[in-house]
Amino acid sequence: MRKPTSGPRGRQKSPDTPGVEWLSYNYDGWSEVRAMPPLPRSLANLKRGISEKKWVEARQWAGGRTAKAKYKMPESQKPDGMVAGSTKKLASRVYQLKTGHCRTGQYLHRAKARPTAQCWWCQCPAQTRDHLFKVCPKWKMQQKILWPEVLKETKRWKSRWTVRDLLADERCVQAVLDILADTDVGRLVPPLEEGDAESEVSAWELRERRKRQEEWVAEAEAPGAVDELGAGEERPLLPPTPPFMVPAGED
Repeated sequence: MRKPTSGPRGRQKSPDTPGVEWLSYNYDGWSEVRAMPPLPRSLANLKRGISEKKWVEARQWAGGRTAKAKYKMPESQKPDGMVAGSTKKLASRVYQLKTGHCRTGQYLHRAKARPTAQCWWCQCPAQTRDHLFKVCPKWKMQQKILWPEVLKETKRWKSRWTVRDLLADERCVQAVLDILADTDVGRLVPPLEEGDAESEVSAWELRERRKRQEEWVAEAEAPGAVDELGAGEERPLLPPTPPFMVPAGED
């Protein structure tokens, strides 16, 4: 009677091992059974095995190249805890005002989102950060609270401050958060009025017309232009309509 084959160190091979004969015992005695081949593996299973081996090797490689000491952010690069502890909307307005990419008339006009940089609360020609924090009459009451608080913390009155320096000073963070919470500075942008939109479009049209007229004048003054038009003929205001744009049925 044959005995089941054994692997190294006395381990008995299982019937799933390919190419290994196995003795199975039943009521009639020991019978020889050949093991079934392994089941096929799916493509996803193969990819998963490759990824697991790859990441094990990557961790071993990275572990040998990195130092044991962990990276620590310098104190100068850490975000202000008072701003980070406020609401998300308020903190975003503070950071937008710091960088200058905020909802002011000056920036929106530069980004071509509004026709002019005019303040939409007091009609000042230029709505800047300094205008909103210092002189805009819409937020006069909030400014009376802001600047005495800044004077108390820093011993400097608003005439010696620019808003850029004010937003960068850690001592003034709470006062800035208070005025932003009580106002719509850097948050509310009213829609354009119909007159403003029409004036913007008409100004663009005027520029285009002026540009076309200058081109036609330059062509008319070029040598040979008189011969083409003939003496005494005037150049039309608009160029002739191309043939392919003429509606069917018209001569």
